[in-house]
Amino acid sequence: MLVGGQQTINPICVMGIDMALKSFPCNQRGGRHFNRLRLGVPASLVLTHETRSCLIDDISSTGARLRIKRPLAGRQAAELVFHELRLFASVMWLRDGECGISFDRALGPEDMQGMLWITENRELYERICQTGHAMDWAEGLRD
Repeated sequence: MLVGGQQTINPICVMGIDMALKSFPCNQRGGRHFNRLRLGVPASLVLTHETRSCLIDDISSTGARLRIKRPLAGRQAAELVFHELRLFASVMWLRDGECGISFDRALGPEDMQGMLWITENRELYERICQTGHAMDWAEGLRD
């Protein structure tokens, strides 16, 4: 990586991918105990009586902050659906178009590696998603 005309070292490459993904405890803010990855990707939040579109703002192995258009009703059970990943969770807090969820089971290292890959390869990820939607549409026409 070049910064100001000089070669710098990417700290993630130096530490290695496994070291970079470990959920190191961070300075606690509210109920947050682990570092988070900023994502900004669409997902679905499945509630008891409806499914809502949402945006995963950030995620850790134990929870996520989501942007939602309509307010939710208090604390409740939910399922976060992102591609093939289905995570059972509880809504822990709500405020101004956002909510925080806590996963019933922590995400494994492979899932966190996938999330890190998305943050580092945003353009490729979006192209893959668009291609996937086009393929789904085309396959639907063949049936």
